[in-house]
Amino acid sequence: MREIIIIPLLIIIALFFSPIASSEQSTSVLEKRVQQMEEELRRLRGELVQIQEEEQQVERLEKQVAKVERKKSSQAGGHMVFFRGGYTELNDPRTGQVLTDLGTGANNDDNGWYVGGGFDFLLSDDVWGLWDGASILAELGLEYKHFGSRSQPTALSVLAKPSPETGDTELTMLTVSASPKIKFTQWGKFQPWIIPAGLDIHVISPPSDPVTVLDVGFQVGAGAEYMIWKALKVGVDGRWHWTDDQTLTDNQFWTVGGYLGIGF
Repeated sequence: MREIIIIPLLIIIALFFSPIASSEQSTSVLEKRVQQMEEELRRLRGELVQIQEEEQQVERLEKQVAKVERKKSSQAGGHMVFFRGGYTELNDPRTGQVLTDLGTGANNDDNGWYVGGGFDFLLSDDVWGLWDGASILAELGLEYKHFGSRSQPTALSVLAKPSPETGDTELTMLTVSASPKIKFTQWGKFQPWIIPAGLDIHVISPPSDPVTVLDVGFQVGAGAEYMIWKALKVGVDGRWHWTDDQTLTDNQFWTVGGYLGIGF
């Protein structure tokens, strides 16, 4: 009789507790699965960060390579010697002065030609780390300008002789300049540039009425150049020169012309 009663009880207990055990096992499986997924996510995040760092490093290397290739294709060492020439014109002619108008006619020429040369010295090839698409240079230049000439009596013969001798009075100017130059190197062989403001020192001839020849001022300019073969470059430029008129003459002028440069 006892056996008849105990056996059913055991069956009922087994049926009651088996879902609980199965539920506990399922929960344990789910927890393990969640842990595996979290570990997988952490691994994927680590791989993603590593990929991003590698991409950034590759991008930096590509920029450095492009910068080096751009410099190789555009310039030898960044410095350049150049020879310039072209057209020039004074703001106003120098007529009406004693040494320019000794004769019967006014020496009123206000335009002519110029020749010159100079050096570009590279100061920074990436604007001191601010931008690798431009270079900063210092330009030192020497320029001779000829505005015109007229045959007239010489000053000494007018004072000393009853029949004055004649000669050509040349209206000229010599300019020494020092200017910062910003050259845009991001287009390889073609490189435009600007001069925001540069120092000019001028010597005029003949002397002005106060018998002075020195004047000071500044220049602004812009131009572009192209490397045609190895370190050989050709370019065009235009400049405006403002002067302080310390000679009591209007010495302001502008120029436009071309130049030939050799990089080194």
